[in-house]
Amino acid sequence: MEKLTIANSLVLPMAKVRRSFDGYVKIHDGIIIEVGEGVVAMATDEQVIDAGGAMLMPGLINAHTHLYQVLLRAVWEDLELMPWLKRIYGCARVLRPEHFYAGSLLGCVEAIRSGVTTLCEHNFLNPSPECGFETIRAIKDAGVRAVFARTIMDTGEIVPDCTKEKPEQAFRRIEEILAHHARGEQLQFMTGPNTPPINTTPGLLKEIRRFADDKSLGISAHVAESKSVVECVRREHGKNGVVEFLNEFGIPGPNSIFAHSVHISKDEIALLKQTGSSVSHNPVSNMMLGDGVAPVVEMLRQGVNVALGTDGAASNHSQDLFDTMKAASLLQKVHHQDAGVIDPYSVLRMATAGGAKALGLDSICGTIEVGKRADLILVDMNTIHNQPVNDVFSQIVHCAKASDVRTVMVNGEILMRDRKLTRHDDAKLMADARQANGDLMERLSKLSS
Repeated sequence: MEKLTIANSLVLPMAKVRRSFDGYVKIHDGIIIEVGEGVVAMATDEQVIDAGGAMLMPGLINAHTHLYQVLLRAVWEDLELMPWLKRIYGCARVLRPEHFYAGSLLGCVEAIRSGVTTLCEHNFLNPSPECGFETIRAIKDAGVRAVFARTIMDTGEIVPDCTKEKPEQAFRRIEEILAHHARGEQLQFMTGPNTPPINTTPGLLKEIRRFADDKSLGISAHVAESKSVVECVRREHGKNGVVEFLNEFGIPGPNSIFAHSVHISKDEIALLKQTGSSVSHNPVSNMMLGDGVAPVVEMLRQGVNVALGTDGAASNHSQDLFDTMKAASLLQKVHHQDAGVIDPYSVLRMATAGGAKALGLDSICGTIEVGKRADLILVDMNTIHNQPVNDVFSQIVHCAKASDVRTVMVNGEILMRDRKLTRHDDAKLMADARQANGDLMERLSKLSS
């Protein structure tokens, strides 16, 4: 890989210290080898990207999504979690591998176009093994860095039989995925109970931590997303909350990421901190489904690592992490009725360094530092809605839009330059997705008739 220098940029390293400076970044073989201030001398053998004063920052990290759901944007509106889940789970009866590929690829490209370089695909509908394989193929074809979390459901009234699996059956299928796809820096794997306890039995929970540890896998789960889930764990298992319930089986831990975590107690926040567990905050999805407001400020104050996620487009309509950052900031301010309760830098850290830590990738990405991989984005602040620039961190969170992202690179490979994709054609992607959507909608209509 050629040497590359990104020069003439406003660098936001996003390390622990809040800092920005005019400078440059040098890259070799996909690794950041130098970060400096001011003008840089160029070698004759290196490629140069003149940022033209654009902002250079780590790529955003979407710590929780369901990529294929871009095919289901705005299909089910005005529903709370459980009736909404009934429809999502019902899709498994008609979803085909080709739907997963077309939807996941479009979802990945939408993510790239909005500055996301790393994502966690929480995979929970598996009507056939090929569906997971096709999702992974789409992720690889897109070129993003990813964690594929192949989760498990073994019970539940609204869960179709075709997606219920005995632990040993599910573990075999996960082993097949691991056998076909080498784990590396750009593609890693997790497992987990999908939404405990509404679709996972205690028997599965007992086995899943053992399996995850044996295979060196992290754990991803939907946790305490709605009051109904907490009521279930209290009624059926005699526990005060979902985190408390999961702790009985050793599910929390430094390699665990709990999506949502809306309805958790102070004691459970302490438990998250004690076990080193991370949380993926998904504010847009939580608002759309009427779930509630996650205690993000309280978690941050207690030292819990919090990342950001979009969730799937069926409950967000978007893979846009800029929208998510703004929602995360404003939702806490209005919820606490305190404009200073959370600051923009903390929100931006959740979307970068926090996501990297949550996914076990903090030695690889999430900040601009020597030795890390070159997962970087250039954001054009010379736009009407961003000018004049006074506080760059506040304006990234509250003013910038996904369309301001000009250039995206992962592992030093440029996936988008000046808004033009390097691997894919927008028109073909959209045509393929429309075709897949048409087929899926037709199948769904026959299912309900």
